Amino acid sequence: MGQTMTQDFSSNSDQAAAPRGLVIEDVSKGFPGVQALSHVSFDVRPGEVHGLVGENGAGKSTLMAIASGTLLPDSGSVIINGETLAGAGPDHARDLGLAIVYQHPALMPDLTISENLYMGVPRHARPSATQLDSWARSRLQAWDESIGLKPTDRVAALVPEEKFIVEISKALAPGPSILILDEPTEHLSTDDVQRLFANIRELKDAGCAIVYISHRVREVREIADRLTVLRDGKTQGTYQATELDESQVINLIVGRPLETTFPSKPALDDAAPVILGVENLTGSGFNDVSFNLRKGEIIGLAGIQGNGQRELMRALAGLQKSHGQVSLAGENISTRTPTKARAAGVAYVPADRHHEGIVSGLSVRENLSMRSLTSFATAGIVSKGREFKAARDDIARFRIKTPSTETNIGLLSGGNQQKAVIASALASNPKVLLTDEPSQGVDVGARSEIYQLLRAATAQGTAVIVVSSDALELAGLCDRVIVFSRGRAVADIAQEDVSERAITGAMLTATSERIRPQRASRLVTSLAGNTAPLVSVSIAILVLAVVAASVNGAFLSSVGVGSMLALATTLSLVAFGQLLVMSIGGIDLSVGPLMGTLVVIGSFFFTNGSSPPNQALGWVAFFATALAVGFVNWVLSDLVKMGAVIATLATFTALQGLSLTLRPVPGGLISANLIATITTRWGPIPVLFVIAVLIALIAEYALRRTLFGMSLRGIGSKRESARIVGVKPLKTHLIAHLGCSFFAALAAIPLMARVGVGDASAGSTYTLISIAAIVIGGASIFGGRGSFIGALLGALLIVQLNAVTTYLHLDQSWSQFLLGGMMIAAVAVYSRSRELEVPR
Repeated sequence: MGQTMTQDFSSNSDQAAAPRGLVIEDVSKGFPGVQALSHVSFDVRPGEVHGLVGENGAGKSTLMAIASGTLLPDSGSVIINGETLAGAGPDHARDLGLAIVYQHPALMPDLTISENLYMGVPRHARPSATQLDSWARSRLQAWDESIGLKPTDRVAALVPEEKFIVEISKALAPGPSILILDEPTEHLSTDDVQRLFANIRELKDAGCAIVYISHRVREVREIADRLTVLRDGKTQGTYQATELDESQVINLIVGRPLETTFPSKPALDDAAPVILGVENLTGSGFNDVSFNLRKGEIIGLAGIQGNGQRELMRALAGLQKSHGQVSLAGENISTRTPTKARAAGVAYVPADRHHEGIVSGLSVRENLSMRSLTSFATAGIVSKGREFKAARDDIARFRIKTPSTETNIGLLSGGNQQKAVIASALASNPKVLLTDEPSQGVDVGARSEIYQLLRAATAQGTAVIVVSSDALELAGLCDRVIVFSRGRAVADIAQEDVSERAITGAMLTATSERIRPQRASRLVTSLAGNTAPLVSVSIAILVLAVVAASVNGAFLSSVGVGSMLALATTLSLVAFGQLLVMSIGGIDLSVGPLMGTLVVIGSFFFTNGSSPPNQALGWVAFFATALAVGFVNWVLSDLVKMGAVIATLATFTALQGLSLTLRPVPGGLISANLIATITTRWGPIPVLFVIAVLIALIAEYALRRTLFGMSLRGIGSKRESARIVGVKPLKTHLIAHLGCSFFAALAAIPLMARVGVGDASAGSTYTLISIAAIVIGGASIFGGRGSFIGALLGALLIVQLNAVTTYLHLDQSWSQFLLGGMMIAAVAVYSRSRELEVPR
């Protein structure tokens, strides 16, 4: 591992003799209503680890976003290895030798590990397409030679720790000369933290300049040479790490001395009533757990990650199946579902607040009240006055820093988001409050306030359970700590015996091996992959063909096959275009009317006796119109921000009006010679169908193995992560829209030959069935997933369904019933398998 890392870095370090390292000079950055940074200067030298500490909202992430080129400062400059960073662009920063590990991994879940690594490194460090997987494997093994991750694993199927390992491996892959680490250990096991520290020291010895950002002050002091403190967007000084002790660093961070991090523990009454009773509870990850939780008590659940403590808490919250006995105030309750657990009086504060705690996009008020709306409702109608008053009271009571009750909660700092989640949970007046990593990603000031909130809740009679990976936190906060190992409670440490040493000792003596969370089974992963839709649709095509041919032998005749392939050619071509737009998370409702409009345009230029110059002008008008429509769709959806459905519905209507104006009634016979050329066949197989197959194969390769194909899927998978690694969303969207309209134009050519005249309604059915074809072929309507081969097979299946109803003398409505049923089945199977693929 060490040799590989050093070798990679050394090759990068020979590039220039200019002064190396990162220098940030007098940088300021403001957002509406907030001055995030004010005249901040910061530098990190080659061969140094420079710690950056501060509260949430102090400006650390904003400063590093500017340093990495993803954000443009209002004033000041960033100098990377002697060269000034001009403009906002992560590509330029990476090319200069800077890499960054984000607190929330900038990964695209629908892409594989190897694809994420490929897109996350500078262009000069990217391997050829044929070496992609072997290159990715070597990057992962540079982190850990015995790593169990495969380059072909999709990121969506990884557990959080594995995602962080991929994020770190991506940053280390090109051998950076400057490395920024933003909260890199939050989800790592003890072994992986030590592995990370070993890599940091190795890179430091090789001359790398490293910025280390963490809320864990002891961690920063252990690894850093110097540290800089940020508070309210201003530097509070730069110090040698050995100059300051932990309490001095905390005082600088919060701007006031903290006499104690933890609230005092009241004396507990052994006769206090039992609020929560757990007896012989067993579930996935834990076995035969029993304990009692008394009124006013805080119990901590400790253990090395993956030993059952978190699974137990999620089972009590109704998020994981379990069996055994759970009682509240002496009465047995059901925790089979979250609804039943909440109804019984159990509230849950998740560790992953971004995905399970808050609803980003909704206001602070809506997030505060969403778990207790019934308390503001009369006859099912919510009283806004009572809701607003409760929100204002909670903001004051829990000291949530927000401009107003209506501020998008996603704009608040992590600590204020966490306090809002806790406030929302307590608003339901629970008997038991379950809190999973309550201070994760929270600064020391907010952390102290959260501890006070939890202790105050016990004073009101609520019993509290805390899961934390920090033994010091459990020792300072909890009255009792239950230690887990391999799914069992192996120690129960109470009151005066509760200490960091006792907790850590119990964990270390009980087990020395970390049990990783289990990923989905191979069957689920296979069903969620790109191959499963292709196999299932191919089987459906074969089965349908055999059944139809057994009833009517003409079904597989030369005439029958040729006719179906001709129809499939038109549908597959327009489906290819629809796939481009759907891959980025969009949709194009205008493709059908566009095809009809192009057929109408052709009826004016491609008639019998039309001169070659006139026909050439016709082809120019034909494709220029298509590209103009794609451009308009892009302008409306991406620049005007109308939304893809509304934007393309507008062009849908405009194109219908245009084609009907040009040809109120069908007319203008298409040249017989042109029709003969378009419909040329090799035996029963249309030449255009062969071309469509070749397009599908080439486009599929490009989608999987080229930077543009990965960018296309990456944008649809997670736009912000794609932008961070250098994908340009506007440019990618423009190409997708132009490509969609271009493929619609190609599809209009065989359609024009089949219709034979200028008919405005010729393409009317193709909008919906083009969407159906790619969905049946495995595409996701939310973007990031899809296949050109799947779109081709989906088109074949739809055409085959229509043909079957004819050959079997069934009512035409049957084709619609069967098509609808297949779409429902495809969406249900693909969606469910992809849901199960994500670790819980």
